[in-house]
Amino acid sequence: MGGERIDEPVPTPSDVRATRTRRLAGNRPFDPRRVPFYYGWVVVVAGTIGAIASVPGQTAGVSVFTDDLISTTGLTRLQLAIAYLIGTGTSGLLLGAGGRAIDRHGSRVVAFAATLGLAATLLGLSVIGPMSTPVGLVVMSIGFGCLRFSGQGLLTLASRNMVAQWFDRRRGLVTAVSSAVASFALAASPALLLVLIDIDGFRTAWRIMALALVVVVGSIIITFYRVSPEAAGIEIDGRGRTAIPDEPEPGTSAPERTVPIMGTEHDATRAQALRDVRFWALTIPVAALSSTATAITFHIVDLGAELGLTDDEIVRIFVPIAFVSVPITLLTGWLTDRVTPLVVATAMALAQLVMYPTIGFLDTRWGAVAAVITWGAAQGCFSALTSAAIPKVFGRRYLGAISGAQMSAMVIGSAIGPAFFALVQSLTGGYRAALWLSMILPAIALLLSIAGLRHDRHVTA
Repeated sequence: MGGERIDEPVPTPSDVRATRTRRLAGNRPFDPRRVPFYYGWVVVVAGTIGAIASVPGQTAGVSVFTDDLISTTGLTRLQLAIAYLIGTGTSGLLLGAGGRAIDRHGSRVVAFAATLGLAATLLGLSVIGPMSTPVGLVVMSIGFGCLRFSGQGLLTLASRNMVAQWFDRRRGLVTAVSSAVASFALAASPALLLVLIDIDGFRTAWRIMALALVVVVGSIIITFYRVSPEAAGIEIDGRGRTAIPDEPEPGTSAPERTVPIMGTEHDATRAQALRDVRFWALTIPVAALSSTATAITFHIVDLGAELGLTDDEIVRIFVPIAFVSVPITLLTGWLTDRVTPLVVATAMALAQLVMYPTIGFLDTRWGAVAAVITWGAAQGCFSALTSAAIPKVFGRRYLGAISGAQMSAMVIGSAIGPAFFALVQSLTGGYRAALWLSMILPAIALLLSIAGLRHDRHVTA
């Protein structure tokens, strides 16, 4: 994994302190070695709950509050969309630093800080009122940025990375199951949030969620989150248990004291990963889908009107897509444990090359069938490439930094997509041109995947 080492970093005093802190925290508030089964299964449940708790920062969790925000702030729908674009794009730019923070401080610290940040943002947004347009744009841009960075970004990234740290042989399948459960919860969240809003308005709904985040989710993170099996004194996958001493061997020098709590010395750094064609082969397909799928969803009603479909007819597409994507999510997770993830990246790029143009023919039977199957297939590849692929190809030691770079590309893509589609529609009078132009990224991803497969064959030959 990761190939030849080029620039192994020299541990700094802060690295030594961070390693010691994480190692000591590995058995607090209780020692995972006392659990009668492999503690990784507890991590899967806790990490999945953490991912579900990111709902207030996800598009599905924000969208149900849109009308209330428009009527309360006085901003137009377009102005609110611009604020959402600015906030989402800014959060994407900051996620690289968030990923490095996970490597330095551990998933538990970062996830807990993200939970507190998400709760504080919800409380802040719950007291907003009428504002002038300039003030409203600034306030909502900051609010959306905090929501997206803490929820969609850090809390999701820390929870997902923690699960990936605890498994090796079955990482793909385990992360796929966790992602499938979280996806179902996210899909159901708008209906549940509407029920919460009906209790006493959107302000009370946000305050209830903030309280639940701090009390319930925060307690789960503090109690059950663990950085890695090594930090807890457990061998990965439960292949025996070995205590890791809290103190270094007598007489060792400072660099020798920083025994890695995860991964190996051959794991790639973030800089090495970014120079590797395989990173981009794994990242561009998911960034492309994040961008285009978000854009299609954002403009779905207008797209349906262009195709002569009613609102009910066009939104029905999402139900069969979910039924297609879930089994493929499990299949690609299982497959990632057995072959290079570049195979999944190739399949995802091919699915998108068919999906995008057929979206423009949803008003025909063949177009709808092709679009549903390929969209579901592309979505089904998403989990494998964002959860299991990076640690398998580049190792676990710098997983936070490398995954943070990947998620940064995804979030920025999701911010750009809707604006790009709106621009093309204003210039051409329709969305088909945007769909055809969107094929450029998956085409590039396909070429990079092929190059990555050739690289792997060359290395193993």
